[in-house]
Amino acid sequence: MTSIFDDIERTDTKPRPADEARFAYLNRSGRAEAARVRAKIDEWFAAYPETHRAALIARFRSAIDVQHHSAFLELFIYHFLLARGCKVIEIEPKLEHTEKSPDFFVENDKQQRFYVEVVQASGLSNQEASAQARLSTALAAIDDTPSPLHFLDLKVTGQPAQPLSTKKLRTALKSWIASLPEGEGAKKVAPFVHEEHEAKILITAWPRNKPDQSGKAIGIQRTPVIQVNPSQEIFPALKGKAGRYGKLDHPYLVVINGLSMNHDETAVLDALLGKEAVRLSKGPNGEEIVQQIREPNGVWHGPREGEARNTRLSGVLALKQVDPWNFASKTGLLVPNPRAEKPLPQLGLGTNEMVISGDKYLRKEGKQMHELVGLPAPWPEE
Repeated sequence: MTSIFDDIERTDTKPRPADEARFAYLNRSGRAEAARVRAKIDEWFAAYPETHRAALIARFRSAIDVQHHSAFLELFIYHFLLARGCKVIEIEPKLEHTEKSPDFFVENDKQQRFYVEVVQASGLSNQEASAQARLSTALAAIDDTPSPLHFLDLKVTGQPAQPLSTKKLRTALKSWIASLPEGEGAKKVAPFVHEEHEAKILITAWPRNKPDQSGKAIGIQRTPVIQVNPSQEIFPALKGKAGRYGKLDHPYLVVINGLSMNHDETAVLDALLGKEAVRLSKGPNGEEIVQQIREPNGVWHGPREGEARNTRLSGVLALKQVDPWNFASKTGLLVPNPRAEKPLPQLGLGTNEMVISGDKYLRKEGKQMHELVGLPAPWPEE
């Protein structure tokens, strides 16, 4: 089995520095846990359909953490579904009425079919998300710039208010890379600097242990810290996916991975059903009546009270901060839409679940992912 990771000596057992790209650390770490994670990732990629494997590997190896995490999430959900007795009939299935494709077309053990879309919720505002997208485009251009003899150490300050000129950036960067001496002398070369639209990219170089004609250029990446707003995290991501594919011929499940520390089950239910509130009113004899209600501001509830909306979204499987290192200790929450046009079948995923009972939900406890995918409890620890 060919590894997707580099064939390098690994001796560093220290924790990941905060400014290092997550794939870069996983790729080089000498920790025993890292070796187990790499082995599992290699195993999963080897079993992933070949026609879609290369593109997913490229995203997983990205120096841009958002792309790295997104690729892992798709890989994980693919194998999670298989472990739970489902069959993935098609990856990125073609739909007759749109050029867009959900991630998976799936069949459960009762031969009931449904679509699955996988999404991450970053918690960024629209302005921050736009700036991050612009920066990600520039970083991807840098990462794809050939640098067979050197890794690039990249530091970003500021957030781009407009798209960066990637063609101009790559042209200048190629020239700078071509001027670098081999060996340790590259570390003493004056940094490459690109300033544009309130963002500054500063790059230095250090030598690779062995030449790599196909490897990614960025080795270390330092980008500005952005404060995540949990209240903005889940609702926009779910709402954006709810009607993305129009009217479907089978139920439609969205798997969402919340990246905020404050992402929890309450936040998921509030986003779907509306935030919990108290209604005070007077009875016929003047007595005070207190009612627990949901405000009409959920993906499935509103804007007029009681109105069902986004009924094409059959259900949501919510995860929290799942990544290659920690997925075994996580669980999830499956929330079916009680007023879905095409209700979810019984999936038997084994996660926590809000089971529809009349006009209410009953919570059913589930298991951690290590049990659901067949790994020992402390994995990747021994």
